[in-house]
Parts: sequence; structure tokens; C-alpha cells
Amino acid sequence: MRRNANMKKKLGKGSLSLLLVILALLWSCNIAIYDNFCLGDYLLGLLNLPAWSNWTSGMHYTVWYSLILLIPAFILGRKHENHLFAVSGKWISGVIGGYLLLSSFMFLSL
Repeated sequence: MRRNANMKKKLGKGSLSLLLVILALLWSCNIAIYDNFCLGDYLLGLLNLPAWSNWTSGMHYTVWYSLILLIPAFILGRKHENHLFAVSGKWISGVIGGYLLLSSFMFLSL
């Protein structure tokens, strides 16, 4: 698709795609500065929900919760490609979501 040089993308529903990707990454990644702090683990702990399948080890459930954020990010980015940040959100969520799905299926097959 060829764009006119004067045509600029505007904020819209598709712009939420990149925001959802950032939230998914913040939810599931450990921050080493704060003694491996994980926002998802902390919030699940506040709700008395386990973050791990064996409470401290096993399958990390926050990864699955981050997929819940990555799927709508991909759909919004694909559906509204003419919005600002939609294409980057679509690609990043697709790559990270695909990696998470493949690695989790490899973990389950062990």
C-alpha cells in the first residue's frame, strides 16, 4: 500500500495494540533491579491466586495471562492498520505471542 507523503496516521482503536503489548510485557517480565520483581506475580498474590503451578516453581501462569493481552493486541492491529502504532503493535504481539505459544507447547510436551 502506497501512502501519500501528506497523509498521517491518527490515533484510534488500533493504537491500543501497542499499549496492550507493553502491558503484556510489564505483566510477565521480571525486573532485575527490584530483586526480580514481576508485576503479574505481585498482582496475582494480592488476589490470592497462584502465579506458578507449584506455588514457587513449575509453569508460570503470568505468561498465559499475558497472552490474553497479546491476542486482542494482534486483532486490533490487524483490523485497524491505518491507525497510529497499530502495525507495530500487530507485529510485536504476533512475534511475542507466537514465541510464547511455541515455547509453552514445547514445555508441555516434555
